[in-house]
Amino acid sequence: MNVTEEELPLLLSTNLHQHFQQLVLCYQHRLYTFAYRLCADQQNAEDIVQEAFVQAYVSLENYTPERIRTLKLRAWLYRVTLNVYTHSLRGTRLHVVPLDTTADSPMLEIADRPEEQPERLFEQIEQQQELACLLARLPEKYRICITCYYFEHFTYQEIANLLDHPLGTVKSSVSRGIRQLRMLFETASRQEGRREKR
Repeated sequence: MNVTEEELPLLLSTNLHQHFQQLVLCYQHRLYTFAYRLCADQQNAEDIVQEAFVQAYVSLENYTPERIRTLKLRAWLYRVTLNVYTHSLRGTRLHVVPLDTTADSPMLEIADRPEEQPERLFEQIEQQQELACLLARLPEKYRICITCYYFEHFTYQEIANLLDHPLGTVKSSVSRGIRQLRMLFETASRQEGRREKR
């Protein structure tokens, strides 16, 4: 059953247990990517997302159907994930529930498009890993804002709401973070150039 993001709140409000799996399928990859960009560690990102889904389910169980129907699901799930991430920094132990990585998982389907062929995918993965390493070196306040704005495509206002910060602070954090990221990239490029000359 293919369900759109817009239909999910209504479905969850009618039968949470039956439709929660669709919420997981719809958001697990995006939330994992978000968490990975925040912590730069695959296992921690997986743990964070699984804990976020557990907390989301428990919260939704306690919400009224009306509240679930009016919930801005995407922003709310990112907020839950961000909260789990910040709690994990404080050393809170996460409960692990494995992601669906079985052979027939839709997450593992590879289309026949040229840009998704193995050679190109490996090149993209390598570039993404380099960017993720540089991003992980930024101070957390910049890393979160840049991740939300450029990778998750949140608006400045959505980020401000997510972080409970003034709009100007978010814009400033994105701008300063990009400046620092450029400096890190230039430094890494110079170091790579020196290694190649040897």
